[in-house]
Amino acid sequence: MRRKELVPPYISSLSLRGSVMSRFLAPLLILMLLPFAGARAEVPPSYSPAAQPAQLAQQQPTGRQPNLISLSAGYVDFDKDEARTQSADFRLEHRWGYSLWSAQNNWLDFGIHPLAGFEFSTRSQLYGFGGFAFDVLMWKHLVFTESEAVGLFDSGDAKPLGSFIEFRSQAELGWRFDNDVRVMAQISHISNAGLTKRNPGEEIVGAYLHVPTYMLFGH
Repeated sequence: MRRKELVPPYISSLSLRGSVMSRFLAPLLILMLLPFAGARAEVPPSYSPAAQPAQLAQQQPTGRQPNLISLSAGYVDFDKDEARTQSADFRLEHRWGYSLWSAQNNWLDFGIHPLAGFEFSTRSQLYGFGGFAFDVLMWKHLVFTESEAVGLFDSGDAKPLGSFIEFRSQAELGWRFDNDVRVMAQISHISNAGLTKRNPGEEIVGAYLHVPTYMLFGH
């Protein structure tokens, strides 16, 4: 007796077409997320990014951090001894300062922040995603951030990950300077969470530079 397929045929069909579709749909996902998150992250009139760093802490409303432009470089499949799957990884992200939920005390500041970004590798992988960052700022300088994202993926010349819908889980640890710039180390995992029978996943290790948007664009 033939073993019954665990994955519906329409999912397998989608994964076969995903490589072509995701190349065009990944940027579209980011554009769809920007208006919603941007509207929620408007700067109140009392918040002046042009102020000095010492004044910023007093002007920021409760549950508010500056919007961040995030640049990252990393190494794909660092944990595997297969040169054909390894590549350099680059990312550009926007993380909104508006917090969907926050809690603070004298030494800890926790917030949940929307994010959206685009990722590519030297093996022509493309990944457009959106999600949320769970941000823990301790003693105003030590930062731990765990983030979850979902997006559209094109495997390019690298190994297929089984679906054009992929999920990313990531942990970052680093330092926040007085001017709100952050330097972070990161480790992340990308997989399709079992949407299809093929789900090899990949691990990436790298570093982030988070720069406040007011340093780049002023108001």
